[in-house]
Amino acid sequence: MRIVPNQLVELHLGSPGGPQVYRTRVEDAYDDLLVVGAPLERGAIVPIRIGTELRIEIKLRGPGQEGRFSNQAIVEKRFRTTLPLLQLRLLGSWQKTQERMFVRVPVFIDAVVVPIQEGGEELPAQAGVILNLSGGGFLLRSSHPFQIDDELRISFRLGGEQLATRAFVVRMVPDDNGQDYGCSFLNIPERMRKTIIQFVFKRQIELADISREDIT
Repeated sequence: MRIVPNQLVELHLGSPGGPQVYRTRVEDAYDDLLVVGAPLERGAIVPIRIGTELRIEIKLRGPGQEGRFSNQAIVEKRFRTTLPLLQLRLLGSWQKTQERMFVRVPVFIDAVVVPIQEGGEELPAQAGVILNLSGGGFLLRSSHPFQIDDELRISFRLGGEQLATRAFVVRMVPDDNGQDYGCSFLNIPERMRKTIIQFVFKRQIELADISREDIT
């Protein structure tokens, strides 16, 4: 599999608080070495030590090679240049992985959205609406002109509980007034994901009951 500069990759690391995922871009690639931008979180460099083992995931959309692939790697070097970099050595071969699928339901939930620029800078919060929801992500209506792979923070109330997490845009969905944004959750705590899945299950039952009432 050929990795090229500017390709978006995910770095999956273990931590005391649970697995963490950081998205960054490939700066250079040769043989079994990858040089990537050091990941940022709220504008600060995420401290990743030399010798840390992690999992790299990449999603390909081109013809012939489409899907999500993963590989194990180890951090060999850190470069404190204008753009901080990490040198990673691949420890195996790329393997295609099965993407986790979630049931989604239609909703209309007010949300607060904070767009995040590539350098980690956060733009002012603005209102948005969640149009469908699943344990893996949501469909967002927002006046902000998001692009594919843009990151954001989102908060919304679900069943009396306030939820907040990060996400990124994976697709554009045209509508009559422009386009909505299909988003995937990023580093969502499993407790929060479970809350959403439980809500989706109850919502499915409600919609099924409404459908039966309409038929009768």
